[in-house]
Amino acid sequence: MNEKARISVVIPAFNCAEWLKAAVESCLGQSLRPVQVIVVDDGSTDDTQGICEKFGDRICYRRLENGGVSRARNIGAGMASGNWLVFLDADDVLLPYALEHLLASAEKSNAGMAYGMVIERSEPGKLSRLNGFDFAAGDPPTAAERTLRRGAVATPGSAIVRAEVHRKVGGFVTGYEPLEDRDYFAKCGCLERVAFCDTVVLDKTWRPASHGSQHSKRIFRGQRAQRDLREWLDARGLDSTWLPSDEQFLKWALDEAVWWKCPEIIPPLRKLAGTLGVHHWRSCGYGLVARKEVPNWIDAAPQILGFNKL
Repeated sequence: MNEKARISVVIPAFNCAEWLKAAVESCLGQSLRPVQVIVVDDGSTDDTQGICEKFGDRICYRRLENGGVSRARNIGAGMASGNWLVFLDADDVLLPYALEHLLASAEKSNAGMAYGMVIERSEPGKLSRLNGFDFAAGDPPTAAERTLRRGAVATPGSAIVRAEVHRKVGGFVTGYEPLEDRDYFAKCGCLERVAFCDTVVLDKTWRPASHGSQHSKRIFRGQRAQRDLREWLDARGLDSTWLPSDEQFLKWALDEAVWWKCPEIIPPLRKLAGTLGVHHWRSCGYGLVARKEVPNWIDAAPQILGFNKL
């Protein structure tokens, strides 16, 4: 293993005091010790700061006014001294050998990022399942092509990214949540080779407030991120011809909105579809029958906040 490899773990934390101690301890107990564990307190109102103070100088702590998980991750990356980054959620736990195996997989393949498997639980103590498989490993743009509809990286903490790749990507985009991580890792896969770590590296419990459980935001913001990816690629002189059309992205989103029973996003999706001449009769009928007020977060403009060049 490259002796010059240094890993910084960034943990964005918002009102996660109940689980934060276990997350930090899982970093400090790694077989390959990270050079930094950075906790970015995103304006928590619980005892997050008190939990962090108990670790003393074993971690780096920074408190911010609340600005969202993407901004917190970007600011944490700007504080990092490592040449590899891991973005661990505050309620997730790394398994003891996670960093060692992730780094070894990335270095063996000369990859810009590597991701591993995750133990997922729907509730604490409930039956678990494995997530994260090798379908997104390969040279650009393999990872991006294969994750447009289904994310291969189950949760950000199950992946390791070169700091220089993070800089090239431009950070996480605020306004894409809860699919900001899929967008981020797809962009990594457009720039560099992606490796798969055939090891379970993380234990995750999905909680009621978990981003991945917010279907309306996931669907609406996901199609926006998918369509914006074309502009991101073109701005960097990268091939975007492999992307499906904007019409196809909107058809997929309308299908999902009906399937997951999200009537509140049907009107804005249909408005976007109308500008492209897309007709979707099932969503028209469902939107009329199950009409709900359009949420106020629809108009929030995606932007990159807190991105500092390392």
